[in-house]
Amino acid sequence: MNGKHRRSTGRPEGDDLVGRLDSHLRAAELLAPASAITVALSGGLDSVVLLDLLLRLRDRWEWAISAAHFDHRMREESATDALWVKELCESRGVPCRIGSASHTPRNESEARELRYEFLHGARASLGAHCLVTAHQADDQAETVLFRLLRGSGLAGLAGIPARRAPSVVRPLLPFWRSELEAYGRARGLSYLADPSNLDLTIARNRIRHRLIPELEATSKPELRRDLYRLSELAGRADAVVAELTDKAVDGLILGAAEARIVVARTELLAYDTTARAHLLRALVARVGPRPGRIGTRIALKFVDSSSSGRAVDLAGGVVMRREFDRFIIERLAADAEALDEELVIGGPGCSAGLAVIGGARWEVCWKLGAADAGQTANARVARFDLVELDFPLTVRSRRPGDRVRLAAGTRKLKRVFTDRKIGRSERNAYPVLLDRSGVLWVVGLVRSARAPAREGGEVFSVWLRQVE
Repeated sequence: MNGKHRRSTGRPEGDDLVGRLDSHLRAAELLAPASAITVALSGGLDSVVLLDLLLRLRDRWEWAISAAHFDHRMREESATDALWVKELCESRGVPCRIGSASHTPRNESEARELRYEFLHGARASLGAHCLVTAHQADDQAETVLFRLLRGSGLAGLAGIPARRAPSVVRPLLPFWRSELEAYGRARGLSYLADPSNLDLTIARNRIRHRLIPELEATSKPELRRDLYRLSELAGRADAVVAELTDKAVDGLILGAAEARIVVARTELLAYDTTARAHLLRALVARVGPRPGRIGTRIALKFVDSSSSGRAVDLAGGVVMRREFDRFIIERLAADAEALDEELVIGGPGCSAGLAVIGGARWEVCWKLGAADAGQTANARVARFDLVELDFPLTVRSRRPGDRVRLAAGTRKLKRVFTDRKIGRSERNAYPVLLDRSGVLWVVGLVRSARAPAREGGEVFSVWLRQVE
């Protein structure tokens, strides 16, 4: 399993890291005994070390271990790398799923979206309880600095969570890259070296290779450890804020039923804007999906300025109404579709429009050919083979009986949502793009195997972004 961009390291053991990981897993209760685990295996040092560590602990914990690898098709060597990962898994007796992008992602954000879409599907098909990724302490420090420079709040400075409910676990977060490198040398592990990790046009790489080393060399030798410590402090503080918010929310609720709560308006307005934002997110989360930045802004504006009898639609089929000195927050379930406005794309010209899905407004744009990065900033993007599309296209919310054709066969959307552990209250929030032949794309969730963009073929691009 040698080749271009491969590196191999020396021998003996590495038992110390095995013991420390075992202790960490027990203390943090990250992985359960006798569970099924899928490792996100890029083939790089971190993921290869993670796989080796878990295999050495497998008998002790009675785990069933599998792996999944996604080829982004962003480098010439990527297909060869996928084959190398497949051979590695075969040599270690690990079941493995290999997937590849139907088109070359335009940016890191789209690549990540496609990767996790595949990894979650692979985990489900392998029958695993959780997906395990190899994020480590250096990744945490870099993420915190990146978010600090971007002006993130407390939750953002908490960095990468050790667990992202319900199914993503990151057991290596307390361990530094240098420790994993030493373990790799001790174990004689071979791994892939991705040249794109040295690409300084990518912001994270500039932080890793330039900004952090320069700051450590000139003024802050312990910068990485301080950033990691900041993530721990921010995480604890955010947990305290969440706990206090939940207690305050209990005092604001005048009555509750399934998918419906009644909130005291005067008491809510007694809090300042920052506290009110936390409270509104927690209140809405009692009946539906927790709102994001835009949804929170909409709710804040409504609380500040609405008159009795007015209502506002929030994401996920949740509606907020004012009735005199009370606010009613409720999830409308199937009735939420009545609030939606679908959008029809009649043909392949260049245009844009607005769709309302699950109470949230989406700007929908489309054009013949590939859209450039400026057009698609902060948007979800899909590209199709124009010849295979059966116009008109429609953007709408899901409907009973919707089916999507995947590589493994046709499945009901209901089953896809269930497999991804997406609750019923959240499902109406996903825009669905379809043509006369069926579903093409559930935005942010899954692409159909139909009409993938082909090299040399005519491309039709569609992109959506949520708007206020």
